[in-house]
Amino acid sequence: MAAQNSIKIRGLVKVENASAEGIHVLNLVSEKATVTDAKGGFFLEVKEDDLVVFSAVHLNYWRKSITAKEIQSGYVEVEMTAKENQLDEVVVSENVTMTAQSLGIITYKPKVYTPAERRIRTATSGVLDPLINWISGRTKDLKKQLEIEKRERYIMRLESYFDDAFFMDSLKIPEVYVGGFKYYVVEDGDLAQALTAKNKDRTHFLLGELAQEFLIYIEDYEK
Repeated sequence: MAAQNSIKIRGLVKVENASAEGIHVLNLVSEKATVTDAKGGFFLEVKEDDLVVFSAVHLNYWRKSITAKEIQSGYVEVEMTAKENQLDEVVVSENVTMTAQSLGIITYKPKVYTPAERRIRTATSGVLDPLINWISGRTKDLKKQLEIEKRERYIMRLESYFDDAFFMDSLKIPEVYVGGFKYYVVEDGDLAQALTAKNKDRTHFLLGELAQEFLIYIEDYEK
């Protein structure tokens, strides 16, 4: 098969009942990566049959192979699902006045404002909103950067333990996929814990399991 040239396609991640912003999108073959915008949109360089993974802390991990149809249209659409959070059942009795203090959210008695004070606070809220929104946006950007830096630290530690020959010879990962495999494994919670604890033996063991899983995906997508 002749070598294919990669193209930049437009993508959209749809998520029901959860934010589609800040989702990490990684081409495991080329190691090109990006992050979705506020509407779940992104652009990424791909070729046909490239394996692309999508991940976010609040969503279930997702993988897909780029099809010829998607290359032709220059567009790819993915649907992801939110992780389920089990909540304990809460029974609320009737005729009970609930406040932040009674619910234990705060331990102090909040200040009670007079009607005049409330009007002043309402009038000035519009002035403070842009500052609050700016701080909120900066916080989101910082969280994204911290997630990226954390992945990079995991990969650096992984590379300090094992060279590329180990991945190819011991784990049988094809050379073209070695870089993508590193990004793939640091998404695993158990492996991340092992790397954080600097437990090389457990890291070695988990890599063997993850390599088998990864090779199955590669085999399925290359058929």
